Amino acid sequence: MRSHHITAFLLLLLHSQRAYSDLGIQVNDANSLANAGSTIADPLMEFYKQNQTEGIPGKLTDTWYIAGAMFMTLIQFWKASGVDTYNSVVQHDLMFQAGENYDYFSSNYSQWLGNDDQMFWGLAAITASETGFPEVSGKPSWTSLARAVFNMQVNRWDDTTCDGGMRWQIWPYQAGYTMKNAISNGGLFELSARLARFTKNDTYAEWAEKIFDWSTTTPLLNTNATIWNVADSTSNEANCKDVGNNQWTYNYGTYLSGAAFMYNYTNGSTKWEERVNNLLTSLTTKFFPENFNNGTVLSEVTCEPILSCDRNQLGFKGYVAMWLAFTALLVPSTHDLILPKLQGSAAAISKQCSGTGDGLENLCGVRWHQDTWDGSMGLEVQMSALGGVTGALMMLGDGSSGPQTIDENPDAAEHHIDTSEDEKDPTAKEKIDTGDRAGAWILTVVLAGLMLGAVGWLGIFDYGFVYMGYGHIDRLPRMSLLQSTTSHSSTVASRQSNSDLLSVTY
Repeated sequence: MRSHHITAFLLLLLHSQRAYSDLGIQVNDANSLANAGSTIADPLMEFYKQNQTEGIPGKLTDTWYIAGAMFMTLIQFWKASGVDTYNSVVQHDLMFQAGENYDYFSSNYSQWLGNDDQMFWGLAAITASETGFPEVSGKPSWTSLARAVFNMQVNRWDDTTCDGGMRWQIWPYQAGYTMKNAISNGGLFELSARLARFTKNDTYAEWAEKIFDWSTTTPLLNTNATIWNVADSTSNEANCKDVGNNQWTYNYGTYLSGAAFMYNYTNGSTKWEERVNNLLTSLTTKFFPENFNNGTVLSEVTCEPILSCDRNQLGFKGYVAMWLAFTALLVPSTHDLILPKLQGSAAAISKQCSGTGDGLENLCGVRWHQDTWDGSMGLEVQMSALGGVTGALMMLGDGSSGPQTIDENPDAAEHHIDTSEDEKDPTAKEKIDTGDRAGAWILTVVLAGLMLGAVGWLGIFDYGFVYMGYGHIDRLPRMSLLQSTTSHSSTVASRQSNSDLLSVTY
């Protein structure tokens, strides 16, 4: 009998370490949602502090873009809730990562970035413009940063294969360079559409049209099926006729959000309304399973059932929740379909964010549909849950949570940023001119003179020690120097190999 009491006590202790209390969200109460969002954001920012690379603002260990996606989420939450607790951190770190040329393509990371990595920072910047997020004095506007990303990306539009499209990776030496994927193309489409609406500049709209139309000629966006399908990837080797058909929420979300912005920009175009409706039907059919509270809880169906989502995939649902809210605000005819799905997801998040661990409370898991915390923890799942709550909160506003334009936020006017220095291929060799040759000749003469002098000195040095009987001592330092040089070269080669591995994973 005593052993049963001990077992019960241990089970209770284990449970107390895993379960805290749910957030108590009332989905029709803005204050309730705002308080829940703050409760989720607190451990999110603790994870952010813990995972910064050597304290670099906005740089997370082993990844770069996720911090940009997190800032995008925090800015949208601030706009919807009025909670500005973390604004100063977001403002500083978002600008810090813009880099030396203010284009989110810092030389610290540019050798291994993908187009989708840079794109997320562009979305964070345009989110700042659309929300009226405070500008940084003496720095380019948020819109200018988003514009710089757009300019760099459209310069990479690849007509050499598949008659167009954005490659996944930027440089030829990267694994994935021969692929064209949905998030790189859908993400640039969304960025273009949002820039068009915010700035009222038709050039962005023309690019949005071009990207969408090209996507429909490939398996990335199959509009011929009864239920439209957004594939994850296709390859240049197959002239973009093959398909990697993993299904991810954010691929659908970028195309849907971009289409909603284009619908609003074109004052209710029938063409864009049809595209919005088809994409919305696809997204809600595929990612709101009927057995999850009658189809009202968002799920990352490809990896969530067996908890196999990687750190990238853990964040997707949060972005999509906010993009669904944009769609409802910009295309009013979709409001009644979207509202119960965002509110159902928020109610589910309320229960899922009940974990404790590492001294933190209200930790959120992956499976929003599960009534108790599933044991997952980390920055990405907190960010995703915050996005889910923010999406529901955006639906309760009087329109003020919707994206602004330059008319409402004139401080965010765009200005040109020269990105030419950052568009150079790091593997390309510099052209050698006459001045370079002359300089090389002079340097060669100088080095030759120094070497002759050194040989003469060593001859004297050797001669002296031969006379003393120690004629071979001078060889040891030379051998050590050679060994040291060889060892250093091996180390550099090893680091280069590790750098190549990073480009594959992230």
